[in-house]
Amino acid sequence: MQSSGNPATGLSAWAAAGIVVAALALAGCGVSLGIPEKTSAPAPSPSASSPTGVTPSAGSSESATGSQAAASQSSPASASSADWKNFTDPGKTVSFEVPQDWSVQVLPSPGAGALHLEVKDPAGTLMATLNTHITGLGGACQPASSRPYTVLASLPMVIPSDNTAPAAVEPRYVYRVIQGATHFFASYGLTDQSAGPDGKACLVYNTVTSKKLGVYMFGDVLQFTSAPDGSPGLRAFATIADAQAHMRSAEYQNIQKMVTSLKVLG
Repeated sequence: MQSSGNPATGLSAWAAAGIVVAALALAGCGVSLGIPEKTSAPAPSPSASSPTGVTPSAGSSESATGSQAAASQSSPASASSADWKNFTDPGKTVSFEVPQDWSVQVLPSPGAGALHLEVKDPAGTLMATLNTHITGLGGACQPASSRPYTVLASLPMVIPSDNTAPAAVEPRYVYRVIQGATHFFASYGLTDQSAGPDGKACLVYNTVTSKKLGVYMFGDVLQFTSAPDGSPGLRAFATIADAQAHMRSAEYQNIQKMVTSLKVLG
C-alpha cells in the first residue's frame, strides 16, 4: 500500500470475517498485543467522519483506553489470489507465500548477513518490505505529541523474538491505525512491542528483535509517527470504520496472508 492523499470512501462494513482483532492493556502499556488475547464485542463506529469521532472502548480494566477493537465470529475469508507460490531467499534465511503474479526482489543489503527484500504487485506497487539485521534505529518524541491509536488486527506468529523490554509482547502480525489531524493512517507489519501507553503513541516501530535475525521487519513501513499529516508510505482513511472495511479488500487479504506465512529457516 502506498501513501494515499485520498481517503477510502463508500465503505462502512466491519473487517473481513475470521480476522482476529483485539485491544488489551499491558500494565501501564495501553494497547496490549499479548497472548492470550481477549476478544471484545464489535466497537461502535466513529460518530463523525473525522478523527474527532473516535470512541474509546468500554469494558473491564483490561480494555485499552482510547482504543477500539472489533471481532468477527464468522467463517474465515480466503485471500483473493487463487494461485500462490513459495519464495525462499538465496541464503535460505526466510520463506513465505506470495501471490503468483507478485514479484519479490532481493536488493543489496547495507550490512553483512542482512537481507533486504521488496514485494511488488503486477503494477509495480510496493506491497511490503522485509529487512533483517536493521541498524541505526532511533528517534524520539515528546509525550505531549502522542495521539490515539487502534489495533484492528492482531495475529500471533511463530517467529524468533528475544525482546525483553518492559512493553514487549509475543511476536505477531498487526494492523494498526493512528489518529492524524484530518484522517486515520493505517500500517501493517510484524511487532513484538506494544505501541504506547494509555492507547496513545508518538513513534511506532513495525519491528521484531531477535538474536537470530537482529532487528527485522516485514510490512509496509519500518516506523510511523503521530505527525498530523501521517507518515510516508501509509494509507489514509476518513474513519476507523473505513480502515476496518479495507480489510475486506483483496489487496489487504493477500498482504495479511503473505506476511503471516513468514517462516524463519535454519
